[in-house]
Amino acid sequence: MPLHESSAFGDNLRDPKLLPPVEVDEMLTRIQHSHGFYYKVMNLEVWALVETLDQMFPGAWGQFMTNRQLAVKQFLARDPNCAIDPNESGKDAETKGTED
Repeated sequence: MPLHESSAFGDNLRDPKLLPPVEVDEMLTRIQHSHGFYYKVMNLEVWALVETLDQMFPGAWGQFMTNRQLAVKQFLARDPNCAIDPNESGKDAETKGTED
């Protein structure tokens, strides 16, 4: 697969303040298509990894998804009071509220 630039425009991008509105709209459309292409390629890569994993270890992906569902349920059922308060940096959930 050929390498693509990280930007949809390259190095010849003019000052956006000087561009007419129609050209800005075209640039935005090109950016949206570029990002859409990126996400499609990422989906394809993930699918390829999953297929390879399932061929090498049959049922591994299904087991992973089962474990993931369980972990999400446990995360959602956790006590909301055990979350870390951003104002108490340096303290984790176990030591929250204890004196040094």
